Order: sequence, then structure tokens, then C-alpha cells
Amino acid sequence: FSGKKRRLTIIECGCDINTMIDLAKVADLGAKLFYLSGMVHGEYQKQEVHNLGRFISVMKFRPLTWQTSHPYVLVDRMEELTNPEDV
Repeated sequence: FSGKKRRLTIIECGCDINTMIDLAKVADLGAKLFYLSGMVHGEYQKQEVHNLGRFISVMKFRPLTWQTSHPYVLVDRMEELTNPEDV
């Protein structure tokens, strides 16, 4: 979503704790967790999405202290996915 003053990206996360932790590291909303009751006929319920949008539009964004004090990324494993024959 984008507007005149800000741009938002909403990422859907599964029920896996490792995925939740990884997303929390890059999320600007940090400790906020939004729970939607589920999809009905392939769509989220309109009122829940409306309430989520209203909440996000009125909240004040503050940068996370961890993000501002750690402007780098530490990687513990890297995999090369390029086919060796293509190189």
C-alpha cells in the first residue's frame, strides 16, 4: 500500500515460530501482531482488513532501537543456487 506520506508492505506469515522470528527482525511495527481469523472463500474478512487498515493508519511509527543500532546483517549460511553448468 502506498500513500502520500508512507508506503506499507504487508507480509503474510505462517504458523511457524522461525518464520515469525525472521519477519520480526525486519518489521517496522516490531512487537505488533495482527491476527486475522482466516480466509473465507479465498479472501480475508472485509471487516477485519478494514480494522487492520484503520489501526495502521492512525498509529505512530517509531524506528526499532535494534534496527537503528545494528545497520548490518550477519549471515550464518549461504547457499549458491546457480547451476554450475550455467556459469
